[in-house]
Amino acid sequence: MARKGRSDRGLLQRQNTEGKLAWYVRLHHTGKDRWFGSFSTKTKAREFYEKAKLEQKEGRFFPERYLQNGCPLATEWIQDYMDTLEHSGKSKKTQYEEKRYGEWWKTRLAGKRLSHITPADLDSVKRELTEKGHTGETIKHYLKFLRHVLNEAIRGDKLEKTPFARFTMPKVSQGRTRFLTMEEESALLQALGEPYAQWARLAILTGLRKTEMFSLRWADVDLEQGFVTLTKTKSGRVQYCPLNQEAEDILRGFSSWKASAWVFPSKRAKQHLDSYNFYGRVFLPAIEKAKLKNVTWHTLRHTFASRLAMNGQGDSTIAALLRHSGTGLVQRYAHLSPTHLRGAVEGVSGYGKATVQDGTVAKTVKPVREEREKVV
Repeated sequence: MARKGRSDRGLLQRQNTEGKLAWYVRLHHTGKDRWFGSFSTKTKAREFYEKAKLEQKEGRFFPERYLQNGCPLATEWIQDYMDTLEHSGKSKKTQYEEKRYGEWWKTRLAGKRLSHITPADLDSVKRELTEKGHTGETIKHYLKFLRHVLNEAIRGDKLEKTPFARFTMPKVSQGRTRFLTMEEESALLQALGEPYAQWARLAILTGLRKTEMFSLRWADVDLEQGFVTLTKTKSGRVQYCPLNQEAEDILRGFSSWKASAWVFPSKRAKQHLDSYNFYGRVFLPAIEKAKLKNVTWHTLRHTFASRLAMNGQGDSTIAALLRHSGTGLVQRYAHLSPTHLRGAVEGVSGYGKATVQDGTVAKTVKPVREEREKVV
């Protein structure tokens, strides 16, 4: 029932910025009084009030949807976040990737305010990236960037809730790790052309990560002993990478030692090549030209490991050559190295049976059933 004089709770008439009387709505939400308006008539203000109260009751009231002046455009907020990356303490790699995701989202969300991003928008992005052939892991990286940016907006009181609360992130398959077949490697090297084909081949022969390889100094390359010293690694510790004969031959074929301290110098020679610039300028176009799907530079490292597995190397050897602290991550290559597992299951077949060695019958463990019969 309306109150006397139609002075409904939450409705108030006051002067707006132009000095004219207008109607405003006051709502108590999440422990705070929030004002909305202005409305040209009391009827419109009341309609908004009733709609907002219903949304509150159903748990779908988001103040930012209506506070246009208080909620920034998505493009502006993303750019503000990107501007802080240089002094964030994050690695150069992380900064590069976040800037790449940021530019993509700025294009995708042009004209939208943070409060207007809905779960339906996120579902649309997930479908779009899936149709373009991106893996679940890659799609997840795009979405995680936006989720982080929106969480920053919440911390800055620019947003009440994020649409991720009602959105299901893509599932990442734990299936087989992507690696190159010999045919795919040949197609990639042909698409890269010289000298870049030799660079990719070196990565396959050593398993070096992109940043590790392109920041190599000649002072850290020992072709006599056949290894390179990695001073900056993912683990933060100095590590060593052995070289096979083909890898040594490739390095001996480089002439950069004549003019630079870097194995892969930039045009100015005093700095090493920017691996991210190379990746976007040379490697990704070659992947597209070779018509390869779901291939990144890290795929070359997986190819190195998979060929070790197919060559019969054990988990501990593969882990050591990948410079992993344990063998847990190496299990992804187990299906490629069945030889040692076959030996293990053969042992089950021979359990409890007599074996002949040098003309004599060797003792084996007697079956449990036989031992039980003796006891009876």
